[in-house]
Amino acid sequence: MSNALNIQKEKYKAWVTENLGEKTGIWYAPYLEKLGHLLEKYELASGYKENFFEYQSYLEFKNIYQQMTEQSDEDIERYVSGKGTPRYPGKYGTTRVQFRRKIAEDEFNRGERSKPDNLGGIPDWGVLMRSYLIFLYYDENPTLIYPKKEKKIKDQEDEIDKSINYWVISPGENSRLWDQFHTGNMIALGWDYLDDLGDYDSKESIERKITEQRADGVRPTNDTKAVWEFYREIQPGDTIYVKEGIKKILARGVVMGDYYFDDEAPEYKHRRKVEWQQVGKWEIHQTFAQKTLTCLNSYPTLIQEIDQVMNEGFIDSKDTEVNEFRIWLSNQVTDTGASLNDKTITQKISALKDIEQNFGASIFGETDIEQLKQLKDIVIADESYKKYKGVSGSSIDYYIRFVKSKPTVQENEPFTMDEFLSEVFIEKNELVRLISLLENKKNLILKGAPGVGKTFIAKRLAHVMMGEKDETRIQMVQFHQSYSYEDFIEGFRPKAEGEGFELKQGPFVNFARTAARDPERDYFFIIDEINRGNMSKIFGELMMLIETDKRGEQINLLYSNDKFSVPPNVYIIGMMNTADRSLALLDYALRRRFSFFEIKPAFQNETFNSYVNELDNPNALNRVLDQINSLNNQITEELGTGFQIGHSYFVGDAYKVDTANRLEEVIEYEIIPQLFEYWFDNEQKANDWAERLRGCYDGEK
Repeated sequence: MSNALNIQKEKYKAWVTENLGEKTGIWYAPYLEKLGHLLEKYELASGYKENFFEYQSYLEFKNIYQQMTEQSDEDIERYVSGKGTPRYPGKYGTTRVQFRRKIAEDEFNRGERSKPDNLGGIPDWGVLMRSYLIFLYYDENPTLIYPKKEKKIKDQEDEIDKSINYWVISPGENSRLWDQFHTGNMIALGWDYLDDLGDYDSKESIERKITEQRADGVRPTNDTKAVWEFYREIQPGDTIYVKEGIKKILARGVVMGDYYFDDEAPEYKHRRKVEWQQVGKWEIHQTFAQKTLTCLNSYPTLIQEIDQVMNEGFIDSKDTEVNEFRIWLSNQVTDTGASLNDKTITQKISALKDIEQNFGASIFGETDIEQLKQLKDIVIADESYKKYKGVSGSSIDYYIRFVKSKPTVQENEPFTMDEFLSEVFIEKNELVRLISLLENKKNLILKGAPGVGKTFIAKRLAHVMMGEKDETRIQMVQFHQSYSYEDFIEGFRPKAEGEGFELKQGPFVNFARTAARDPERDYFFIIDEINRGNMSKIFGELMMLIETDKRGEQINLLYSNDKFSVPPNVYIIGMMNTADRSLALLDYALRRRFSFFEIKPAFQNETFNSYVNELDNPNALNRVLDQINSLNNQITEELGTGFQIGHSYFVGDAYKVDTANRLEEVIEYEIIPQLFEYWFDNEQKANDWAERLRGCYDGEK
């Protein structure tokens, strides 16, 4: 190579390493040296110089770039100015994927690669071209600063190609359609009754059609999203992975064509052509959401891990954890509200690695928060440890926050609407309304008298909206008169050892941050006795953020100054006891942010009556229930519906063991004392009802 070409190469390596990633320049340069030769050899393009470092003018190379990619001047301007990474035009978007495959096959034939479909370590043809184009632009304009320089932590050499989308699809239940996907070189989706999606002009029109077909009447948000993304969001050139369960990959391919409707197919008629690049079975460390179709662009470390395990055959779980933590750190801010810079991020990761080595401890991959806190105390107290003394404690604190906000994905027991209705004593139309209210408002309060099952309903409502019993996506707290912003959001708390104070995030902040890292799944925050606390004081600045149209907007928290938002996939369910006279009404500003649904006693519910009649001795209980209905009528007339006696008093395993004994306990020690509270100014009325109820289980009226 001539001296001039070598100088150009070294300039490129230095600039790209500084601006695009630590090892990118070293990795890309050898391919650019022979790019023209490789393209000619693989019959991908011809007529270009063998060594691309011979192109030393931005305008000259821009013409070469546009000849190959057919990308517009506007797209190129957006890219070099850092305003986005436009997609390649369709033709180039699909042909460029052949580059890596041709090199892999060639190296395999020469004995330099273990498998012909191992694409590891081979850069994308388009990425190579873009890197050299952008280098030339800034080399000729030295007064300009590459705008993504401060974000290079997130744009390293192993980062995803942002000009395409990455998808994972499930090939039917239990992967039963994978063989058809494979042999037919396609991917497919169900919902065949929709017919050709080309007949729909909007996402809403698809949702209306799915809603008409669903028997449960529930808004089909997730179904609509999957169909719309398959139809409109997936593009030729996108990468598609096929999954089995939540941790296995069956194939990697490239989408080669637009959506089409195959009316001759017996099922799964919505289709797209795919060229499969790698086929097999690989198990990964991270997990997928249990959904039919998911876009993975929000999970760059997951894409990187898939690529690693498919091409190298193993997963370095520590490297995966470090990389995920690195990206997480790049989205954090200092106490002044500024983003952490590259130097700070690298220093914190180096500090944690050094602590692991010096103290023989495990940090990356550790999930025990208390263990990490104990390690922090040991490190800080060790006077002989000097190397990273200044940042050790804060680095471990950041890692603890990272662990707390990490979502858990596991295979759970499914939970359907029919199962809900078999366990919860409300009518189907009421359940459909509850789901609709929560989906549309995102904040719901279940109000009602004691014993109507508000808490039980709240958890089961979360389960049915998830479609599974996933307790990791539900958190419950109970408000009380002393509950504060510091308990709920964040505040300074005394250290466990009694020396000073430390800033602690509250349960809602931790929960919302976990949900934000898992945008494809719904999370439910349940607040018992919501009207026992001072809501305005507890929620503080979050009063605005919980509104439906303010979800995702950021504010700085009061104490930490951290940027915080309430993501759209967080639903808040509160329970309100309407029979407690000591509780203040919610103020109007707060009421506007919630929908309210009254839960009433379910004594007329068919499922409840079936439950009663299946008990060993239902006669006495049925007599009591007749009286309770009459009692509730009088309570409603004199006190209001919020003071009725609820059905939950008569539900539980104890009734299945000894109905009569449990019935007597509930009447004597729960319901009758409540009646004396209601009619504290009329004991005779309370006594009369007490005797009527006692007469029921004595066999009298």
